[in-house]
Amino acid sequence: MPPAAEGTSDPTVRHNALVLGGGGARAAYQAGVLQYVGEAFPDAPMSILTGVSAGSINAAHLADDPVSWNDATRRLAACWTDLCTQRVVEPRSLWTLGTQLLRGAARPKQSLLDTRPLRVFLRSRLQTGAHERLTGVRENLNAGRLRALALSTSNYATMQTVTWTEGCAIENWARPNRIGRQAELTLDHVMASAALPLLFPAVQLDDAWHGDGGVRLLDPLAPAIHLGADRLFVISTRYERSRSEADTPSSSAYPSPLQIAGMLVNVLMLDLVEHDAAVLRRINRLVRRLRPEERGRLRPIDLLIIRPSVDLGALAQDYTLELGRTLGTVLNVLRDRQQGTPDWLSMLLFEPGYIERLLEIGYADARRQHERIGAFFARTPAAMPSLHTPVPGSPSAQSSDSS
Repeated sequence: MPPAAEGTSDPTVRHNALVLGGGGARAAYQAGVLQYVGEAFPDAPMSILTGVSAGSINAAHLADDPVSWNDATRRLAACWTDLCTQRVVEPRSLWTLGTQLLRGAARPKQSLLDTRPLRVFLRSRLQTGAHERLTGVRENLNAGRLRALALSTSNYATMQTVTWTEGCAIENWARPNRIGRQAELTLDHVMASAALPLLFPAVQLDDAWHGDGGVRLLDPLAPAIHLGADRLFVISTRYERSRSEADTPSSSAYPSPLQIAGMLVNVLMLDLVEHDAAVLRRINRLVRRLRPEERGRLRPIDLLIIRPSVDLGALAQDYTLELGRTLGTVLNVLRDRQQGTPDWLSMLLFEPGYIERLLEIGYADARRQHERIGAFFARTPAAMPSLHTPVPGSPSAQSSDSS
């Protein structure tokens, strides 16, 4: 856990951060959660927004919308209801794919899917100015509605995670595998962060090609903490299985490539948040055991994670991927033959029925956790657990998500 950010000047001011991870089409679940949060807690907006992969689309949409928190979350959910596969991707023909492979470096944008439809859709929903800059972000920063927006990408040349930040006057940070850079954020940053490896084309930022920010972001909570967040509101798209569910094999057959791909999707896109949260909880417990004069610049960070109550990957089995062309047919045939949960399919399932279901589940999950969310926003430094109080998130506490 990094120390207090350079931009944190007033220790009495609390900064809420919204942390949105990846998941492709599953990010519609995040919009459902946020719609309820906006309605139920209109006076508890998030001043720091961080996004990675598909979560960058949601974070950018909220940061770029110069309206109230309630209206911004409602409009985000409405944006998802207008989505369909044809507005996100267009499959490339087998002839195009073969030509790209043969030409190699002469045709750098080698990917299975063309994301120009998504760019057109986002351009119509975001406030973009010259060079497709997100002009609404600067408007919200100047109005004090926003402290910072941070979007993470992966630099394919250096294998580093780059977090691009606008707002919050802090110095760029540097670690061996992740760096922070201040920038005027554009639609290119959003498209790069959401560029699923191999499936979506990489995007050029400055002098390098960038793709999905979740590929090797081992510390997905770190950007928000660097930006001075005291409370992290995290919306995961990963279903937390019970012990009995985890011990039950989905198939006894030899693992297929798609089954392995689904496991990799979970590892790269979804599991890292859980690992980072566990590390943060342990550090919080250690920091709280120190006397104030011994803490230096370390500080405890509140954490709340909202997870789906159902397996969003398994839910994808009830829907058909409407990609069209030969590629779409092949993927659906492979899906039908696969045993087990088609996690990889849920990433691409931008179908209205599936998206509507995710929005409903997210909204209902947040409503069921109304009291926990309210308690999270109401917490003050004085109300933090003492040395002798069980820290939420520890084995002796009821909740495993707050700390």
